[in-house]
Amino acid sequence: MSLLKFNPRTSSIILDAYLEGKIALHAKFVLDTGASFVVLPWWIATGLGLKINPKNLTSTTTASSVENVPLTTIPKITVLNKTARNVFCIIKDLPSDAGVDGLLGLSYLRNFNLYLNFKRGNLRIE
Repeated sequence: MSLLKFNPRTSSIILDAYLEGKIALHAKFVLDTGASFVVLPWWIATGLGLKINPKNLTSTTTASSVENVPLTTIPKITVLNKTARNVFCIIKDLPSDAGVDGLLGLSYLRNFNLYLNFKRGNLRIE
């Protein structure tokens, strides 16, 4: 069991992730149960050496539009000591003032049981 204590009064839950591809790196993600996929910025995707096929696109809805973005996979992603392999992700830069590198969406989360207790400020991944 892996547990994160968070402030239930904050506007988002921030998680550290360890990503592995051709290199390994740490990144900060917002927990986003409304996102179908993990969202990575271009600098992380290229740094990891992910295979990006410009013809393999998927549609994503943002607050203001629908965009076609590249769809690929992350070989290995670990959050709170829970590892998933070959996780689908989309490549899209977040706004520069987002304060995080990406979004931790359902393509990662569906590999585990996720428990949120907002009253206590606990996130548990099993």
